Amino acid sequence: MSASTEKKNRQAAREAGTDKKMLAAQEAEKKARVTKRKWTIGVIAVVLCVALILLLSSPLMSRITTAETIGSKNYSPADVKYVIANTKANINYNLYANYLGQEAADEALASSLRTSMIQTAALLQYAKDNGIALTEREKTAIGEAVNDQLDQMREAAKENKVSLSRYMGFVYGTGVNRGVIEKGLSESILANKAYFSKFLELSFTQEELDAYNAEQEANGDVFSYAYYLVTTGEDRSDEEAKAAAEALKTGFAESSADAENLEAAFNDLLAEEIPEASATVRSDVQAASIDALYHDWMLEDARQAGDIDVFPAADGSGYYAVVFLGRSDNTDTVAQVRHILIQAEADEDGNYTDEAKAAAKARAEELLADWEAGDKSELSFASLAYLFSEDNGSRGNGGLYSAVRQGQMVEEFDRFCFADHAYGDTAIVYGEAEGSYAGYHVMFYVGTDTARNASARDALRNQALESWFTEITDGLEPQLRWAYKLVD
Repeated sequence: MSASTEKKNRQAAREAGTDKKMLAAQEAEKKARVTKRKWTIGVIAVVLCVALILLLSSPLMSRITTAETIGSKNYSPADVKYVIANTKANINYNLYANYLGQEAADEALASSLRTSMIQTAALLQYAKDNGIALTEREKTAIGEAVNDQLDQMREAAKENKVSLSRYMGFVYGTGVNRGVIEKGLSESILANKAYFSKFLELSFTQEELDAYNAEQEANGDVFSYAYYLVTTGEDRSDEEAKAAAEALKTGFAESSADAENLEAAFNDLLAEEIPEASATVRSDVQAASIDALYHDWMLEDARQAGDIDVFPAADGSGYYAVVFLGRSDNTDTVAQVRHILIQAEADEDGNYTDEAKAAAKARAEELLADWEAGDKSELSFASLAYLFSEDNGSRGNGGLYSAVRQGQMVEEFDRFCFADHAYGDTAIVYGEAEGSYAGYHVMFYVGTDTARNASARDALRNQALESWFTEITDGLEPQLRWAYKLVD
């Protein structure tokens, strides 16, 4: 083959893609591309894995994923963390753990958390179904409450020399921010507004109240009595304790015949027989709540005011000297009111300055003005009380005291309760209890009734609400999603 022919063949082979050198070069280039692609894919996969890990551990994922579903209500991991933190505070989790153990505390937390979340989900659905919503004023008030909370947390974060977000993470958990807190508080307020709405719907006729009382032990009568436990111990044997209690019985029977105040007479006798002793007094106690130890004795038809007897303590700790003070058909007048308590801030010595009292009064006036600018309903007042009242005893009930007896409350509060008011009347009154609080009460008058009716109404209403809760929560069970793993 001539050189020119060979050259022509090589040229033709290159053009046809069959030249050996070219084929080898193409193969090498192909392998290089495949290797490069594999490395690229591998690097991308590693980057994606790292990004996924970072994303899963980021606060954002705790807010945008679903950890738990109850009915139509979805909870993000951050939502669950917020609810857990509040539930721990409500049940005094740490105190619970210290006294009853970690396992008992965790069981109490799990039970309370489940109940709370199911009821909240049910109430939110009830609110949606019945057109119950937060007003713009309530939303504004919630925003103000969140601001106040964040200001307090900001100060705490500053004292601990950490950022606000880090401090919030410590208090609530990763992912909980202002939005989560405001959402959680808004849902809590709306759920309670739905509950208050149902509460206010419930009413009972006098016939229903009378029928309830007729079914109760002792026909709904209430009892008053005083007692003192003479204890056994290192300084007093069982026989000595019994003898001391019997001596109180004999002494009281002899000294109380002409006594105008049986309680005072019993305490005078105690002071003589047992230095520094004082009686425990129980007033207006329903029959079912009387200790089984002296329950039957107390309910005997022949029982008279001033009767006294001795009963051995069920646990063997001593002997009770019990004085019967009286039995009542419970027809004295009681008042029903709602209130919002704003406390004055005590100084370092525990005193309340005029400035602190003025600040509390100004805040109370703001809240009353805010309520008056709305629909001025009992429902909106209850929602405001739930949000702002500093009286933990009534806050959860929308500031309600359903049976206030005359003389039970501080002077100004008591005076408002038993003045000549109409339903819906409001006022701001000062209140102070030595060693307890000083501040102002925003008052809402509901009405008066007999204690007997008030007690029956409370019982019937509680029964109705319990049945209603059973109805609206029927079938609701928490469904955990994969993101629940993000709940710390």
